[in-house]
Amino acid sequence: MPLVLDHDATMELYRRCADHDLTMARIGYSDQDQIFGIIRGAARFAAEHDIDVLPIGIFSTVGHYIMQQLPRYLSADHVLPSEGGDPAEYRRRLHRNARIAVHFMQTVTEEGDPDYGRVHISHHYDHGHHTLPGGKRSQNELLRDLDFIDLFSSVMFDDTHSPLRDNIADSMEYRRFIETSGRKKVLEGCLEEVAAGGKGKAASQATDPAQIEEYLEKTGFELVVPNIGTESVPSRPVTGVQWEILEELHRRGVGKRLVVHGFSSIRKLDVEGQRRLGKLGVVGMNAWSYIPQSIGPALLERAKNILEHRDPEKGFPVDFDESGQPVYNPSRDANIFFGPLVDQVRDLKVRLIAESVHEILDNLGFAALGR
Repeated sequence: MPLVLDHDATMELYRRCADHDLTMARIGYSDQDQIFGIIRGAARFAAEHDIDVLPIGIFSTVGHYIMQQLPRYLSADHVLPSEGGDPAEYRRRLHRNARIAVHFMQTVTEEGDPDYGRVHISHHYDHGHHTLPGGKRSQNELLRDLDFIDLFSSVMFDDTHSPLRDNIADSMEYRRFIETSGRKKVLEGCLEEVAAGGKGKAASQATDPAQIEEYLEKTGFELVVPNIGTESVPSRPVTGVQWEILEELHRRGVGKRLVVHGFSSIRKLDVEGQRRLGKLGVVGMNAWSYIPQSIGPALLERAKNILEHRDPEKGFPVDFDESGQPVYNPSRDANIFFGPLVDQVRDLKVRLIAESVHEILDNLGFAALGR
């Protein structure tokens, strides 16, 4: 099936990217519309470039202390266990949400589907915090819930709030825990907290290439996230990529095992710069913050325009033309005159995400996978 959950099939998707010096786009989600937008954009790109297998990552955070995505898949009213929430209810919610998301991905991209079957998905559990800021063990993750882990292709075991020696030891122990259960998952580590939340690169320590090399060698993790100074806050000045870190890792022969975060910085690079990431060993790149920060306001504006342009006789506009003028449809079909109330903003959301994914794939050079 195009959604791959086992270790070897997941690594094959990364190898397919690595063999072409490509960086797999990994796009985050917090609801089903976002998943569909990602798949639709990738499928259109694959069809246009005659690509049989287009690898793409779809990820969600769980108990991240800044942003929890998966808990809000159906409803955003969750309370983290660390904040007094009911741990049993929280676990039920996460299992239900993850199962729904996985089943949706499997159904939409099932093998042979003429619309979406070219898209092959890696489902990633992002920022699974072993520890939180201050070194306290997180109560908000399901890293040791094996039935939950089965719903993912890969797991980011994030122990960045521990000293390097403890991070390595904890990562090694986690790998043993997974493998002792008879499972094998693609595991991803991180050494320093990636700049986030508007704090800027000065708030976190840039990666030491020697420590990245040591971490990978000792833990046996397949992937690692280096801190190269990027961040995911579009409203701040561009921080820029610390190319010297990637160049040194490349010289050391670390291989194509790097994943970068901070899409707001990366998307401002020219196309040549974005494609250079893959040549220097970056095999995966996370992107999500632009969806609420850029696409979110566009959806609010569309909803506002629908309400403002309601006509007493024509009803709500069903669309807006290129000049921004409302388009009405006089049909008596309830799907037409009720449609704007329940469909129009959703359809715009899916379309904008699909267009952005298409652009990301184009910038990263994924046309190289075409026959």
